Amino acid sequence: MPIISINDTVGFLDKIKDNINNKKIQFSCVLSSIETTKYIPISGVHKDVIEYTPAADMELVMVGKSLSMPNPPIDATGCPTPATITRANVVLNNIPVLTIDAGSAIKPKIPYMSVDSAPTGDIYKGKAMPNSKELFKIGELLGKNIISDTLIIGECVPGGTTTALGVLMGLGYDAKDKISSGSVDNPIGLKLKVVETGLKKAKSNNVFEVLNAVGDKMMPVVAGMVFSSINQNKPVILAGGTQMASVLSVIQKIDEKYKKENILNSGLVALGTTEFVLNDKNADLKSLVEQINQNVPLFASKFNYENSKLDGLKSYCSGSVKEGVGAGGISLYSYVSGLTPEDIKLYVEEHYSNWFNNI
Repeated sequence: MPIISINDTVGFLDKIKDNINNKKIQFSCVLSSIETTKYIPISGVHKDVIEYTPAADMELVMVGKSLSMPNPPIDATGCPTPATITRANVVLNNIPVLTIDAGSAIKPKIPYMSVDSAPTGDIYKGKAMPNSKELFKIGELLGKNIISDTLIIGECVPGGTTTALGVLMGLGYDAKDKISSGSVDNPIGLKLKVVETGLKKAKSNNVFEVLNAVGDKMMPVVAGMVFSSINQNKPVILAGGTQMASVLSVIQKIDEKYKKENILNSGLVALGTTEFVLNDKNADLKSLVEQINQNVPLFASKFNYENSKLDGLKSYCSGSVKEGVGAGGISLYSYVSGLTPEDIKLYVEEHYSNWFNNI
């Protein structure tokens, strides 16, 4: 199987297999923008298109083309958005999609559910949001009402590896040299300056105070969704890398202080990412997950992009983009259900020229 498996002592993939036949799968993706990215280049996404990226990504996933931009997002190396991978999975495996807006600056031109219309604020000033506890409760309510047997949750938050760094550090984890980046050259010094400055404004190291200072709105929403899903005995794949590790840390701290439900020890939560994140020499996702909870399985999906006929896809192998829009986790589910990396690669290659015909 084209999956790298780390610490699956709970038989998580077997649970997913049991839920494939005649069971309902749901892919949900939570969007947010971050005000800080307007004036500090903490994201690999160009400032001219960064506010459009979440909308354009999910438009591609749902309808097969970006409506808010002439083309789907593509970085300076020519590496395309991982939404192309997610689109391939959605079509080839007939997976329903729910887009959840937690503060995208540009609203997508597709059906979506709104939980907070205002973008995440300025983390450099320690003003990410005033309402993380309320957003967690909204996430819980949302999770209770998603009809599925297995839930895959992705995210699209440009600049989100910086909020992930801030939250992990604020909650006491060793994360300074372990955070991945969508760029080949990870601007870790700049990220540290931003989050260390923002954390000075946090009122305490309480999880909600840390979120309010330097988190992003995706985090409490996803955390709430996970609590509700696990309480209904539904397996959850957190589809992402560093950013979903920060969600794990939020879940762990909320559980320790408020819930006492042992969510991350349930055997029903896993993190699914891409091989590109797991192999990032400038990060250490495995260490982050193990620090948070050693009972959470970590999986990485392979894509064989080194054999692609397109230079844009080969750029993933050189450290561009790496992950996003749930690409690694949704592929994990698809591989368990029978798709192959070749299926994904061929679909992306076949549709690439139509997606990016204006470049």
